[in-house]
Parts: sequence; C-alpha cells; structure tokens
Amino acid sequence: RQFNKAFVLMQYLGYLRRNPNSLPDLNFDGYNFWLAKLNQFNGNFIDAEMVKAFISSSEFRQRFGAP
Repeated sequence: RQFNKAFVLMQYLGYLRRNPNSLPDLNFDGYNFWLAKLNQFNGNFIDAEMVKAFISSSEFRQRFGAP
C-alpha cells in the first residue's frame, strides 16, 4: 500500500541524494508530481519512466557530472 510513496522517496534519496522538500524545491510539489505519475501507471515505474527521468534530469547531471 505504501510502495509508490516509498519508491518515489527512494528516487529522491538515491539519485538526487536529498529530501523531496530540500533545495531547490522547498515543498513537496515535485514529489507529489512523481507520485501522481507513478499512480497513473499503476505503480509500473518502467512504463512511467521514473528512473530515466531522474538520471536525465538537469539537477542530477549538474550535481554528479553526468554527460
């Protein structure tokens, strides 16, 4: 029942290494967006392209030097 919430939180902690409401967000809008998207795909993070979106984000690339 809590899988989707935990999955989105782990995306933030694992890939961005920050809490969902830490800078640059200061609120949970981004977290809620990704949670809604994951829920829209019935928890299928592959079809929702969750991992792809996090590792291709400008925040991830700027912070961790990804090309």
